[in-house]
Amino acid sequence: MTGPPVPAGPGGPLIHPWRGSAEALVDATASQAPRWWLRGTHMRTRRGLMDEWAAAAQFPPHFGGTWDALRDALADLPEGGTFLVLEADQLLQDAPPAEAETLLAVLRAVAEDLAHRPFRLILQAEPDRFETLVAGLQALETDGRS
Repeated sequence: MTGPPVPAGPGGPLIHPWRGSAEALVDATASQAPRWWLRGTHMRTRRGLMDEWAAAAQFPPHFGGTWDALRDALADLPEGGTFLVLEADQLLQDAPPAEAETLLAVLRAVAEDLAHRPFRLILQAEPDRFETLVAGLQALETDGRS
């Protein structure tokens, strides 16, 4: 995907793959607020994912680091938002496959919770790693996992 990655309002697709540099993605989404950057290299495990998300979105100190806590914290975002996952091909790479399935289910639930507010993820990967990212997303969708 190139150009503006997502529509400004709610109701669009939840996940948007982005082929290109992190810098280009940040520039392309400059007008979309609120937005947060997450580093896929810091989210190779479930614990890393929870820590990175909590730091980026400034979850409250009592954030528990569980899947339920992640859903609650994201659903409490008053304005929804766009999350830019840089180097998304690294996301949960050192975790069991079930973790990606659970993450997708949590994100879908949050999207339902925030139905009238924008909530989406843009998953960025460099061109040489983009097909790996897309194949992983397709496997989650076509295997019926989530």
